[in-house]
Amino acid sequence: MNWRLHWERWRVPQRPGRRARHGLRLCLLTSLCLVLQPAVSGAAADAGAAAAAGTPTHRSLRDNLPSVNPEATEPKAFAGYPEAPPFTVVPQRDGLTWFPCTACHAALQPNPQPRKLNSPHPAALQHGNGRIWCLDCHQLKDRDHLHTLAGQPVDFNDAYLVCGQCHFNRQKDWYFGAHGKRVGNWRGERVIYNCTHCHDPHDPSVKPRAPSKPPPVRAGLSPMTRHEVHER
Repeated sequence: MNWRLHWERWRVPQRPGRRARHGLRLCLLTSLCLVLQPAVSGAAADAGAAAAAGTPTHRSLRDNLPSVNPEATEPKAFAGYPEAPPFTVVPQRDGLTWFPCTACHAALQPNPQPRKLNSPHPAALQHGNGRIWCLDCHQLKDRDHLHTLAGQPVDFNDAYLVCGQCHFNRQKDWYFGAHGKRVGNWRGERVIYNCTHCHDPHDPSVKPRAPSKPPPVRAGLSPMTRHEVHER
């Protein structure tokens, strides 16, 4: 570096206060180097002495294990959101067409291999872009129950506990009333539909459908035209 050129550049008039700030940075950097130099030099000397003696300077990750392994604990089941308003879910299990599942599966040998199924089951699941298989939600042996990812049994009437493991954002909205459907009035006891009342668990996306017919016109009134509706 051409130090004379650097010095001449420094002597060029600067904005007020810029030279003072630059000088302060140089002082701080110099002080930091003076403080850290002994520690860095000492660490380098210790590492060099250890290398000369043939001793390792660090432990392998495989050897860096805790002295005592933590005790195994049972996973806690999801118990909902304490701040959510209380509710009752409309039962659905007894209205299922093919329930109980053990009516057929009790005499069949369980087969966990993903495959194309026959009627009355859907041949393929339109759920999760091919990442979901029957036994991700249904139990292998007790087919009258669902299960969580931790293997805990879940009743069909509590299917929302299984759905919420993946769709947790929608489940939280459902708990607080922003998603789903409530039965009866908006006041009084809160009774709501389960996830599987509106969503087919094997093909959960909501399909397009035609709107419902308008309500009938009361006696003595004539239906309004579209132009009159927009004017109001």
